[in-house]
Amino acid sequence: MTDAPHERHLHSTLIAAIAACAISLSACAAGTAADTVGVERLSGSRVEQCPEDGRPLSIAAITSAEYSKRFVPTGEASLYVTHKVPAVWLRFRLDEPGSASRPGWILEVAPSFSIILDKIDLYLPMAGAAGKRTYAHQSAGAKRPPRKGEAPSRFFLFETPEKTLRAEYAYLRLESAMDVSVWINQWQPLALSLRDVRYFLAYGLIYGILLAMIAYNFFIFVSLRDRAYLYYILYVVSALLWQFHVQGHAKMLAGTHPALDLSALWVLVGAVQLWGAVFSISFLSLKRHLPRMRVVVAGLAAVGAITAAAGVAGLHRAAFDLAHFGGLTLPVVVIIAAVLRLRQGFAPARYYVFAWSVLASGGILFALMGLQILPVAFWSVNGIALGMAAESLLLSLALADRIRTLKKEKEFFEKSQKRYMELSITDGLTGLYNRRYLQSKLESEVQHSQRLGRPLSLIMLDLDDFKAVNDRNGHGFGDMVLSRLAAVIRASTREVDVACRYGGEEFVLIMPGTAKADALNTAERIRTRFAAEPFITGKKQVETVTISLGTAELQEGDTTEAFLERADSAMYRAKRLGKNRTESA
Repeated sequence: MTDAPHERHLHSTLIAAIAACAISLSACAAGTAADTVGVERLSGSRVEQCPEDGRPLSIAAITSAEYSKRFVPTGEASLYVTHKVPAVWLRFRLDEPGSASRPGWILEVAPSFSIILDKIDLYLPMAGAAGKRTYAHQSAGAKRPPRKGEAPSRFFLFETPEKTLRAEYAYLRLESAMDVSVWINQWQPLALSLRDVRYFLAYGLIYGILLAMIAYNFFIFVSLRDRAYLYYILYVVSALLWQFHVQGHAKMLAGTHPALDLSALWVLVGAVQLWGAVFSISFLSLKRHLPRMRVVVAGLAAVGAITAAAGVAGLHRAAFDLAHFGGLTLPVVVIIAAVLRLRQGFAPARYYVFAWSVLASGGILFALMGLQILPVAFWSVNGIALGMAAESLLLSLALADRIRTLKKEKEFFEKSQKRYMELSITDGLTGLYNRRYLQSKLESEVQHSQRLGRPLSLIMLDLDDFKAVNDRNGHGFGDMVLSRLAAVIRASTREVDVACRYGGEEFVLIMPGTAKADALNTAERIRTRFAAEPFITGKKQVETVTISLGTAELQEGDTTEAFLERADSAMYRAKRLGKNRTESA
């Protein structure tokens, strides 16, 4: 993983990019205001509507005196087209009476979801032969292939020819099997191009952030093989593709695909919810720490999978309802789970709470807009895109913090394991290795010495008259003597030598690569240093304590037991010969 300064630099850069996205998108929103030069929003009293009464109407029928009386002003900036009505007719004048004419301007039909507005039919009034009015027909929509010469756009664009009678009513028929909100705008071509440049810059930054997070975490996944990173990547990839589809960018690049577009929408929405839930289960370790919450989140993952399946099966209304249920519920449940994990002491969950809170704000606005509870506005349309970009960054921070936390836990575990291992092979009083370790270590050193033909020596030592010392001064004094002897042995030997407490007051020193003469010198060094140690008793008297030592060098054919026995015999000979001395086997 990158070091902390590089991480901070990357995160600062991406935060600045998100801020740039918000500014650019805000500029786009401002660019569609009614008083902006080069754009006019047709709304309110200028647009009148008449729903069809169950049977498709022709342009001749809708312009007849019978239906002309049925049109009423929409009264809103945008119009909702609902699945409850087969189709709705709108009529409006491109130029208000008395206003300056705008020939050559482009009419834009801008639904909140381009892939949901099924069919659009525009009828522009034209002067026909003998002064008779005719209507030029242009069609578009998600369930129609792009018409010849149709300009690529996220929305649906229609040219208004010079011969259009702009002061007469133009008619627009809209049909959708799903609920969608629609704006109708007139654009000067240059103003439309400038709006799109700002918009594409903003979304280019958003997609750049998402792609950067995907690439950054992919390399970490390859390095660490941590499944949480894989689930994160799948989640962000799904979110990126969903945004690319729902914002109309796929339509702009590849045109409409009536048989695939709506199904693809629900598949991608389901994938976002599925992998978001799976990632949350993995990241927060819900299976281990919050098993009940894990069941709830897994259930929402299943809802995401069912949403995708409903989209494939063409059950678009069911997919719509499931998608909005998951979009409203999953962020709330994940935030609750993250807060509970944070209370359990899982520090990375703090990033997770913040990340999903940011996404939840945009996602809930988006879902409520789709359910017609909130109006279609800048933040309800684009908030989720900004939320996803910010969330991807924050989740990346959370993953990095999670790895640091897990690394610290692993180091603590390894240290604890090492400590427990040391406790199992060391003597608690002296800190030297115990008899269990002596047996395994001596066996391996004997085999190593015999295989390589290198010398190996042993020193066995025992405190002289230690029982009498304990009886005179108590076991506390005896423990102090044993600890002091261990310190003298450590100070008098090499790092490669292995000192062990054999049992009671007996000690053994394994000396790899050491011949008999050098072992004898080491034994004498230990004996003289220890004999010079003053021990003050509880009665403030000086007690002198000595040791007897035996040395032995490994001989050809020696077994471990025989080798140890020869050193032991040499030590007991030293005791018989007067104690406080060293003898060699």
